[in-house]
Amino acid sequence: MKKLLSTVMLFGLCAGALSADGTPAAPAAPAAPAATGPKFKKYVMDHGYFSCTVPVTWSINREKERDEDYKIFEIQLLAPKSDKAPTSIFVSYYAAENEDFDGYEDFIDRNSTNALGESKSERENYEPVKKIKLWGRRAFELAREKLVFLHPETKSDESVQLKEKIYVLPAKAGFYVLHFSAEKPAFEESLPVFEKVAKSFKGKP
Repeated sequence: MKKLLSTVMLFGLCAGALSADGTPAAPAAPAAPAATGPKFKKYVMDHGYFSCTVPVTWSINREKERDEDYKIFEIQLLAPKSDKAPTSIFVSYYAAENEDFDGYEDFIDRNSTNALGESKSERENYEPVKKIKLWGRRAFELAREKLVFLHPETKSDESVQLKEKIYVLPAKAGFYVLHFSAEKPAFEESLPVFEKVAKSFKGKP
């Protein structure tokens, strides 16, 4: 009886390998490998000023004593690979009493034109400031390209073309800045990383 049941089960398995017209069915295609991308982990700034996710393969730089002195609390994320200039993301909180800018409007004014107040020159191009919403919150978007000399302390004329994107978010006390910078050819490759960091960002109102 056990031998008969085994024969019936074997016949059923063989039948399952046939197509509707009785011909052998094609073997199932192997499953496609799961898409991989950079992994992220959560980062929380001192005093709970902000939190965001950061890519685990990017290095994190922080100067705690300087942050406290200047009242600018920030991290710098550096991509594991870059060419002559680093690909970087800054996530910053400028306290109301910070040493560099008199509020978010001052930051925008000084980062949307060059030192001469020009939006375009031979070496720089600043796009118009855009009013946007990030996570339902009022924000501003700045974009610019500029030629930067790699060794300004020497007579070397070696330079790179940088492309940058900046989000500025006003707060009740101070403001936040998310700043992405990369050489122009590498900008699009790392832009999704910046946008994911920005999408995960949470700051004080």
